[in-house]
Amino acid sequence: MMEILKSKENEIEVLKECGSNKQLFIALRKQVSDVQTAANKVQQMISSSQEVDISLDEYKNVKMKCFGSFRPRSWQNQPIGFEKDTDLRCNAICNLVDVAITEDNKLLLTNYIGSNQKLYVYRECKEYEGEITFTSDPRGVAVIAGSDRAVVTLLNDKYIQFINTKQMKKEVKVNVKFECIAVSAGRDNIYVSGNNGTIKTLDTNGTILQSINHGETDIYFLLYDNIHEQLIVRFDNKLSCVKLDGTLVFSMDVSGRAGVTFDRQGDIYFGNYHTNNIQRISPDGENCEQMLNQDNGIHYPKGMCFNNDFTKLFVVNNDCQGCSSDSRIIGYYYLNGFREFM
Repeated sequence: MMEILKSKENEIEVLKECGSNKQLFIALRKQVSDVQTAANKVQQMISSSQEVDISLDEYKNVKMKCFGSFRPRSWQNQPIGFEKDTDLRCNAICNLVDVAITEDNKLLLTNYIGSNQKLYVYRECKEYEGEITFTSDPRGVAVIAGSDRAVVTLLNDKYIQFINTKQMKKEVKVNVKFECIAVSAGRDNIYVSGNNGTIKTLDTNGTILQSINHGETDIYFLLYDNIHEQLIVRFDNKLSCVKLDGTLVFSMDVSGRAGVTFDRQGDIYFGNYHTNNIQRISPDGENCEQMLNQDNGIHYPKGMCFNNDFTKLFVVNNDCQGCSSDSRIIGYYYLNGFREFM
């Protein structure tokens, strides 16, 4: 409306300079009418409009809860099998138990044997990079997610010890006040399990935050599921899934004591010690299938883990049952998954 009135005003200015009085008179009368029409239209628009006020409340420290994880209804896009790739035998007398992988793809292997209390370091299961000696047998090992730190359980000392995985040097020891066997870690917390079903939650500095009891028997392997905020617990002949408050999600019978790990989709891989195989199970415990067996070279498996891009599965593998700290410890196989995850 302002553009129309401005155009008419410019015409009147031209008539003042160049037009006759009659032309100017007619233009002025027309302008009066146009102004009145414009005023009426503006008034009509004002009366039909509405004013809306929107107020937003400010919330601080908003924490989004997990709505669940996306996963396919079938396992068609996941590995249907693995093929053996690397076979590495440790030169020293050893009883390798657990394995973890650092952010730069170094394997950490605990040697639970009284005469050789060491953690061995290999790159991609091929190149020996060093070892760390402890005051007690190292049993469990876990890398703190997103960091250059790992933590090792020293069962007989009732301590955990932190490791700098860049320099491969020992850091502070923390007394956890119970015989700790297994360990797992997320970005913010460390979870330590041990005798009589005890599970303790610590922060990444080693401060004990809480303790729960799940069962009455020792827990030999432990795995933290950060997506569902739950723990995979491995007893002798039993595997359980529990919430962080101890609530049971599911439980199943398995064979002996062997390790557990996750693939990219969050499915759980676990070993069966006496039946010499490795199975995969969905996070809800509903679907389960065998992935590796004795034909693939699995003999009394213990700890296991995937590499960082989930294309290789590493398994601590012993060729004899119940081996003690002598030359009967043959070593372990690393199994390579050639079918990459989609």
